[in-house]
Amino acid sequence: MITMISSYTDHTNYRAAGTGGTKQKKQKKKKERNVELLMLRLATASLLFMLLFVGFAWMKSSASGDAVALPTAEERVIVVSSGDTLWSIASSLNIENDDVRRIVYDLKERNDLRSSMLQSGQTLIIPNK
Repeated sequence: MITMISSYTDHTNYRAAGTGGTKQKKQKKKKERNVELLMLRLATASLLFMLLFVGFAWMKSSASGDAVALPTAEERVIVVSSGDTLWSIASSLNIENDDVRRIVYDLKERNDLRSSMLQSGQTLIIPNK
């Protein structure tokens, strides 16, 4: 009978040792999950960075880029001076009392401008009417 009590006690200690292994497995799974979340966050941050980079690259203005056709013999080419705006250039070209807004639009279309911002030294092609 002493032997039975002894084996009963051993059985209880065996169960206690078994639960420790389960805690280790849970900790290991938690650690793996944390690593997966970290990798997911890094991948998301990298993707957002790439999207921002591409977005800013597309926003770049191409006022005198390769996409603009060469001027014809009837067209003039001017160089933008410091302080010039599309409006001031269009106003100086307004010989026949045309709408200045239309001239600004024509300048933007002819020079493939995406915005109204001009830089000193930039070349613009003045379309003929």
